[in-house]
Amino acid sequence: MVSPEWLKKTELFETFRESQLDALLSQSSVESFTEGKTIFRQEEEATRLYVLIQGAIDLTVKAHEQVDFMTSKIEKEGAVFGTPSLVEPFRYNVTATCLMPTKVLLIEADHLKRMMEEDPKMGMEIMRKLASIYFNRLNELRLGVSNLVKFFKLKQL
Repeated sequence: MVSPEWLKKTELFETFRESQLDALLSQSSVESFTEGKTIFRQEEEATRLYVLIQGAIDLTVKAHEQVDFMTSKIEKEGAVFGTPSLVEPFRYNVTATCLMPTKVLLIEADHLKRMMEEDPKMGMEIMRKLASIYFNRLNELRLGVSNLVKFFKLKQL
């Protein structure tokens, strides 16, 4: 199990009080996955939020049932993924696959959502941080697509 001190250093839970961290960890577990293991698939019901302890995760989107496009790589300790577990329609919008042996903290989303409802200030802080995480990942994706387009334009010249 991870400690409340470690969880407080992560990108989503840094403003939690120790009692909130303890309550969250009481409904969480640590799980290890092998390289190549899929943690969740796009369109599955999103019931858990994940925090990376160690390893690396490839987040991909399937387009037209055939082609996987990489959207993000999660490598930083304390980074969260599986965030659709907190946002309607509560379905994963990507597939998460381990790029190497990986250890994650699994947080039951229903428990976290109840905590957010009971403490709206905390809930607003989490939603603000989730929006920031999505915005940053969207900008990274846009930059990657822009660079790819520039590369192909230069190749054609």
